[in-house]
Amino acid sequence: MSDLTDCFELNKTKLFEKIRNGLPVVQNSQNLLDCSDDLLFAWDAGECRLLVRNWRSQLMVPEQRAKVDYQTLLPSIPIIQDIDRVTVSNECSLVALSGPRGVCILELPRRWGLDGYFQDGQEKVLCRTYCLDSALFQNRHLEVRQVRWHPNSVSDSTLLVLLNNNCIRVYNNSKLRHVWQVGPLTRTMTSITNFGEVAVDFDFAPATKPRCGDLTAANETTLNQSNKSLGGKTAKQEKIEWPIVLLRENGNIYVLFTSLDSDITRLQGPLTITPQKLDNYGLEYCSIMIIPSLPPTIVIAESKGKLHHALLLDAEAAEHSFNEVDDFILIEPAQFVIHVLETVELELGLSGASNTAPKTPITQPNTHIHLKRDIINELRYFAYHNAGLHVVTVSFISELQRYLDSESEQDRLELASSSRAEYVLCTKFDSSERINAVCGISLLQLPAGVVLLLASGQVISLKLVIDAQLLVAPSEKTQRASDVDQQESGPSFLDKIKALLQRNVNQPILANKLSSASPHEGYELLNQAIEVLREQYLKRHDLVRTEFAKHINQILLRKEQQLREIQELEHEREIISEGAHKLAERFEEISDNQELLVRKCHSLMQKANTALPNNVVAEHEFTQEVSRINKATKGMAADLDAAKKMLNKQRYHIAKSQDELKSNVYELPEKQHRTITEILTQLNGEIDRQITDAKRINKIVGV
Repeated sequence: MSDLTDCFELNKTKLFEKIRNGLPVVQNSQNLLDCSDDLLFAWDAGECRLLVRNWRSQLMVPEQRAKVDYQTLLPSIPIIQDIDRVTVSNECSLVALSGPRGVCILELPRRWGLDGYFQDGQEKVLCRTYCLDSALFQNRHLEVRQVRWHPNSVSDSTLLVLLNNNCIRVYNNSKLRHVWQVGPLTRTMTSITNFGEVAVDFDFAPATKPRCGDLTAANETTLNQSNKSLGGKTAKQEKIEWPIVLLRENGNIYVLFTSLDSDITRLQGPLTITPQKLDNYGLEYCSIMIIPSLPPTIVIAESKGKLHHALLLDAEAAEHSFNEVDDFILIEPAQFVIHVLETVELELGLSGASNTAPKTPITQPNTHIHLKRDIINELRYFAYHNAGLHVVTVSFISELQRYLDSESEQDRLELASSSRAEYVLCTKFDSSERINAVCGISLLQLPAGVVLLLASGQVISLKLVIDAQLLVAPSEKTQRASDVDQQESGPSFLDKIKALLQRNVNQPILANKLSSASPHEGYELLNQAIEVLREQYLKRHDLVRTEFAKHINQILLRKEQQLREIQELEHEREIISEGAHKLAERFEEISDNQELLVRKCHSLMQKANTALPNNVVAEHEFTQEVSRINKATKGMAADLDAAKKMLNKQRYHIAKSQDELKSNVYELPEKQHRTITEILTQLNGEIDRQITDAKRINKIVGV
């Protein structure tokens, strides 16, 4: 395997070598991988055990890598059903091992040690395991459709299991807590299957506060009955709800409102989908995913390779929906509507057509498309299936975020940019019936990457590029400046280059380990790849090169014009400098003349004052008064200094005399002082006793 398709060098690890040897032959895509922080979990189908490895240790140099290549987590009970999905809980305390015929929960032990392995890196660790309602799945018609951990579970142990009988079973550890009915329930699944009324997937919408009046009459009756059973006490109402969005195979979407500690459920739907189309957006749906944007973004996948991007909006008025199959289920008016913004069609495989023939995708009947959110970039998600992996970037989410953050009242919301679907990995590119399905996918963090396990045993590990412009929105000031510049000067050159490089089809990585293509088909595939490179890569690069040449020519012309303008400005600057120098000399001359005139004015005023006869006597008297006050002030200052000196001298003598008095004080020795004190104390007591005796005698005598 090339280092270009295995950036993390996971094919060399013993963990995937162990899984590769026991990997069963699968016909549909699965997910036997999951990752939590630095731990990569993988299910070993050969020996029915869970393997775990610290994937970050693979990035270190060989001398610093951990001594333990991987750990084996042994279930405490034998797992006999087939496992097609590994789901780690939110806090990495439990692992759900699910398959079509049952679900098992494996408790993870504690981690400690230098490398953070379970139980200090023991090679094999026995883990407590329990199956959920194993007797229930003895019914051969009952299958598991979806398994998800509840995001609001305080103990990180609440698991929701969707069955094909339109029921969601809620488990907390090994105990069944609730059974929520989300659709028609019949003894035979034929009727609801024919009409596509089976729920195939669900996901959690962002948390909301319950609206006033949400409880219907039936729910209030049930609540009153539950209160009576609790001894008349009023149950505490939940303040936050996590709506569950349900997808049925026929495309109907429902919303389930409930709380974890109550059996009361409120089902709304089917939600109105706008804009309406004649084909109703398809008839065979398989997956749904909620992106927690504002408003929430819903991704709906069809089995034929179409992805619908929609917004979950609040309805202006509650809409009543009719459904003949769900007559016995209490369905409330829907408070949401779904508005589809765009539809993205995936290319499920590459055809082996000739270079001149049009490209037609190889589609598999009822190809299940699985959706997986990108935990790093909320604008991106993954779609994997039997023919490989797609990365889809939803562009309008960033526009929604920008519009919500903007405080300008004149800002308009324009969702004109379309999403991009890149075919990253292709596992189906020949006309044979053999497939190389995706058996596992896991997302890595720090560094960001994706790991895929194929049915052939290959491991594809790729690094993900994080676009900072997608994750960090520009500031309002920068955004306004860019908008003003764009309005004044039109689209920028960078936007034009991006538009030229934007391609409809890309050349994915070809996984050819299970390919049985003939030389002729291989030659046709090569021609097709060359055609894609010519049309989608080289031709666009030529256009970009031409555009760069035109842009460079324009820049050179502007440069010449700017150089001429600079020369003219230099000449004008010299002229202005000479004028400023002359003005400065003239200013100095005027300033000197002004000072001369001021001095002349002062001398004239003095002469005019001396010429007045009345002012001479007044000035003489004023001069004498000033002299007298000056002499008196000097005398008072001298007297004040003498007083200060006398005060300082007296303070000195007083301090000296006090020191002499302290030194002349006679102090008795401690022993004599104690003896005298005791004698005085005795005398005081004797005097008090005599006084008491005298008073007593006086009372006797009667004096």
